[in-house]
Amino acid sequence: MSLSREELERYSRQIVLREIGLEGQKRLKSSRVSIVGVGGLGCFSAVQLASMGVGYIRLIDQDVVDITNLHRQILYDTSSLGYPKVEIAQKRLEALNPNVGVEPLPLTLNEETADRAVKDVDVVVDGLDRFAPRYAINRVCVYRSIPYIYGGALETYGNVSTIIPHKTACLECFIGRLSDEGLQTCETMGVLPSILATIASMQVSETVRLLLGRTPSLANKVLFVDINSLNFESFDIVRRENCNVCGIPSTEEKPLLGETRVVALCGKDSFMASPNQPLTLNLADVATILEKRFRIKLHTNFGLAFEYSESVSINLMRTGNALIKGVSDRKDAIEIYDELMNTLKKQQSLSSP
Repeated sequence: MSLSREELERYSRQIVLREIGLEGQKRLKSSRVSIVGVGGLGCFSAVQLASMGVGYIRLIDQDVVDITNLHRQILYDTSSLGYPKVEIAQKRLEALNPNVGVEPLPLTLNEETADRAVKDVDVVVDGLDRFAPRYAINRVCVYRSIPYIYGGALETYGNVSTIIPHKTACLECFIGRLSDEGLQTCETMGVLPSILATIASMQVSETVRLLLGRTPSLANKVLFVDINSLNFESFDIVRRENCNVCGIPSTEEKPLLGETRVVALCGKDSFMASPNQPLTLNLADVATILEKRFRIKLHTNFGLAFEYSESVSINLMRTGNALIKGVSDRKDAIEIYDELMNTLKKQQSLSSP
């Protein structure tokens, strides 16, 4: 794969690096990366990978831009509020580097959608804030033998590890099975933007090493970083032979990862609901149906935002995902979502992708 004169100039400051060179730059151009979660970590990772010339970047996120995101999620600004994150991120990355192909997917990650999120890529970069979708990604990456760069951050600390299927410990080997219920979040504990930039930079470094065919530094290791104390420590981890995901094959069925249809988000009274099966909504038709009952506030290429009631608002994605704000109970969120989907189904606005 050749580089244009413009690309040679654009990447000149990294082509001169011994670690990359001209052939390495060509390899980056032919590489494919999936970033799962375009929030605090994913924004930093996406900017760096696009700037460096990774040829194809898939962006996975279910959320819309909220004002609470803006202190740390560098792809968005005040004019982005209410828009699907993947829609804004695609525009910003393509403006940053038009040589990079960006595929936005407004998906809720779970056991049913994880394969679509990682299929046909070379590396998966973690930008998630919950463990249930991480476990789903970990499983499908092991199954498809795709390297997965795990990363997480909260307050002033974070950690990173590079997972090479069948060679290193997988996520469930060294973290086990955690439930998201009761875990601290950025809403309750806060997060410093500099720790996100640090962890994401480590993830990008590991990603680039893999794309260039070099040995990653964090294989079978977890790097712990505390930006407050400037403490950087790495710990060895080992693959468990009896791991339910990457260990010795078992005749027993793997346990399900739990309820994934409706999940509480890092935000007060917010839930993300997803369909039982993948959908593709015709947003123009959906808008025509909904505006008979609701006030539509925003109509984008990827979704609709409307007032469901005085206290409840909904952002409906074209994939059938719905961010429901203003309800405190999961059961209420399910009822609202089912009512909405049944209304659209009666009007024949739903179709398979």
